[in-house]
Amino acid sequence: MYHSILVPFDNSEHARNALKSALEISKLEDDSRITVLYVVDMPDFGDPTFAMAVQMAGVTSPSAETTLEMQREFYEKKRESLIATVAPIVGEADNVVYRTGSGKPQDVISDMANNGSFDLVVMGCRGLGALRGALGSVSYAVLRSVDIPVLVMK
Repeated sequence: MYHSILVPFDNSEHARNALKSALEISKLEDDSRITVLYVVDMPDFGDPTFAMAVQMAGVTSPSAETTLEMQREFYEKKRESLIATVAPIVGEADNVVYRTGSGKPQDVISDMANNGSFDLVVMGCRGLGALRGALGSVSYAVLRSVDIPVLVMK
């Protein structure tokens, strides 16, 4: 029933529980795939504060090519960190792929869920904010903005 599962991961207890649940769900299908998504804050090399720091340090601003390479390296290091972090949970599972993205977490998760051919989102909730009750603000926003089932784990 669920061949492609998206699991946003922020290393919280709820996210770890979500990943464990997704792994169990994936065992029900022979050809299932789990995509673990880690949303990071990408350093803004075009930010005026960065430009001022470069000027104060007396170095030249990085070229567009250098900036792109720094971003690639940043994403790769975050991806490697994600893999190391979830390794104890994932174990020997060979149906897991890892992705990183940057931006507002709810936007990145929703965009990927709506445009990535996923059947299910399994994500944790942290219960932040009295207005959302048991749901965190990110899980609440994702629930409202995706067109596929969302399983929210505590």
